[in-house]
Amino acid sequence: MSASRHSLRGRIVLTIIGSVIATSAIFGLAAFGIAYTTEDRLFRDVLAEEVAHQTAAWRRSGTLATPANPDVTIYRQDQPLPPDIRKDFAANPRQSEFYGRKGRHYHVQRFDPADGRPGAGRTPAVAVIEVSQDLLVRPYRDSIIVLLAGLSLVIAAVMAAFGWWLVNRAMKPLSALAHDVARAESAIPILHVRDYPANEIGTLAEALEQAFARIGGFVERERAFTRDASHELRTPLAVISGAAEVIALNRDLPSDLAEPLRRIETATTDMVLALDQLLALARENEGVRKECVALRAMIDKAVSWARLRYPGSLIEVATGIDSDAAVLAHPTSLQLVLNNLIGNCFQHVGTGQLVIGYENGTLSISDDGPGFEPGTDPFARFEKGDRSSGSGLGLDITRRLCDAAGIGLVVGEAGDSRKGAHFRLELGAPLGHGPR
Repeated sequence: MSASRHSLRGRIVLTIIGSVIATSAIFGLAAFGIAYTTEDRLFRDVLAEEVAHQTAAWRRSGTLATPANPDVTIYRQDQPLPPDIRKDFAANPRQSEFYGRKGRHYHVQRFDPADGRPGAGRTPAVAVIEVSQDLLVRPYRDSIIVLLAGLSLVIAAVMAAFGWWLVNRAMKPLSALAHDVARAESAIPILHVRDYPANEIGTLAEALEQAFARIGGFVERERAFTRDASHELRTPLAVISGAAEVIALNRDLPSDLAEPLRRIETATTDMVLALDQLLALARENEGVRKECVALRAMIDKAVSWARLRYPGSLIEVATGIDSDAAVLAHPTSLQLVLNNLIGNCFQHVGTGQLVIGYENGTLSISDDGPGFEPGTDPFARFEKGDRSSGSGLGLDITRRLCDAAGIGLVVGEAGDSRKGAHFRLELGAPLGHGPR
């Protein structure tokens, strides 16, 4: 099962948006922290100056002075603090900032003006400043949050659009490379490095070009070997076949040599067919030239070959095809396909009926044998039934021959209640009369 795919463009854009939002959040929190700290520092400095002023006055006169800052109020130990913070201050004596009622906000600082003087008793006091009218950050906190959030979204949208444009620009050559590989007219794509930018994508294209060149060379060597071997083997096979025919014509041939001679002829026919298939497969990507061929003659030839190849098979053949029916096809490929499909019936059915019909450009080949096992792919390589003595490559070769020759091959139901194997060959529009 292939892994699910995701858009690289979408991921990059989402990463940009996430980065902008995260950066904006961090920046907003830092700005708020700095603003709060600076504002609190100003109020603490005001209280510290006032505490220093009161401490100096106490040392000079033994009494507290009038506050130098009119916004600061000094409370002695026996004086009650403002009602807003009195209870909270008693509960949290170390706290320096309190929220009062109706938006009032207080900063406080405990101090002892006589602290450090030898023989002086404790004279605790509290400096209090109500700063609600002097706050710069807290009254506008919600508005600042909304503003920062809005700016973050705007920046994220702008960066997303810019990122999408940038990613498309950067990915366009990569998409072109993928398109060139996927939509190449040849089985092995042909790439030109000069068509791609001189960056990582160009490096990838160069690597693919070299890999395809190596694969192409390997395939070409394999095809050349197959063609040469097939051609070279034809001559000795022709000699063997000819010699067998001459021997068979001898009237003085002992009867016990008839069967071995028939086996030689059958084996020679099989080898010729195998060579024809090898040659056809070697040329499957080179294209084939179609011509008008007589369909009935090719079917009769395939049936005759099957009877010769499997003499013990008792197959009754019913061919409902006119003798002048003709189709446009590559004759060698079509003959090999017919040989394989009809031969399979003779080989695997043994005793039964083979029905061959042709209508509206479709050739049907159906038998009443055991058919294919449920859930199996009859065209899979090395796929064969338990009772099959074949290699499991026949139908795979047939499918490849059909693909190379432009013939549609379908395996399925016969259209009635019969069991067995049913094939349909889509041969295209009928041509009427065959070649004369």
